Amino acid sequence: MLWVILIFANGTALLLFNQTLAGTLVNLTLPAPPLSAPMVYNNNTPVPALWNGDVLTVPVLGNALITVKYVPRVAASDGVISFNVTEGYYVIWAQGGVLLLPTLTILNYTADKNAVVVVAKGPGTVAYTLQGREIPPTAAPPASTTTRPMTANTTTATAATTAQPAAAQTAATTTPLPEEKQTAAAQPVATATAAQPNTSTAPSAKTPVEIYLIAAAVAVVAALGAYVLTRRRGERAELNETDRSVLEYVRRTGGVYEAEISRALGLPRTTVFKAVRRLEREGLVEVEKRDGRNFVKPR
Repeated sequence: MLWVILIFANGTALLLFNQTLAGTLVNLTLPAPPLSAPMVYNNNTPVPALWNGDVLTVPVLGNALITVKYVPRVAASDGVISFNVTEGYYVIWAQGGVLLLPTLTILNYTADKNAVVVVAKGPGTVAYTLQGREIPPTAAPPASTTTRPMTANTTTATAATTAQPAAAQTAATTTPLPEEKQTAAAQPVATATAAQPNTSTAPSAKTPVEIYLIAAAVAVVAALGAYVLTRRRGERAELNETDRSVLEYVRRTGGVYEAEISRALGLPRTTVFKAVRRLEREGLVEVEKRDGRNFVKPR
């Protein structure tokens, strides 16, 4: 099998295999350790392959043009780049600017459009270096005779302008006031200090407005208590005559069914039902279920 070694002017090397193979799966021995996973093509279509060390298993599936390419792992020392290859035949294509130093057996070589093509036989080492290029000298910038005085004058003027406010600020900061002005300036501070109120005195007595608010609050609490007691005793004006009759009968019996209240007082059962519910809301009676019937008892 024939491998092609491409060496470009920037120092990059690429190994290329491009032949027609037959079979289902074909094992290819990689001539040099790869730097990254090889790229495999079947009739110019990328296909997966099994990579195990230096052996690459390629799916051919009949007759197909198999292409494999990858970048080899190289070593660099003193400007020389090299990598080893196994036994086999190689075509080395080196772009212009590359100086080949191979240790392989050279079978033939030729020049082709700014490139060198070498036919060699391994095993051996493919070594190469990049030819140096001459760097043109850089012209020095022309000297200027007018910028230096202008720069110096501008710098001097700027320094003088900057120094003047700074000196004025320093003088204003460090110049002391006369003794009379210092005394006059200190007087307002002393006056303000003397005029401060004394906050450590005892709190003042309550005003008439505060006394009135306290009395009103006490009256509201008393009225609320009387209202609650009135509701508890059943003396509210909202109770009608029927409600009072039902409440009196319940208190007299100590507890009775709603149906018995209706028969005893001669009232419709709906009227008794509504009266009992009003008394229950007012907290005057309590209703509980006994044998599926409403039993009313006083609270």
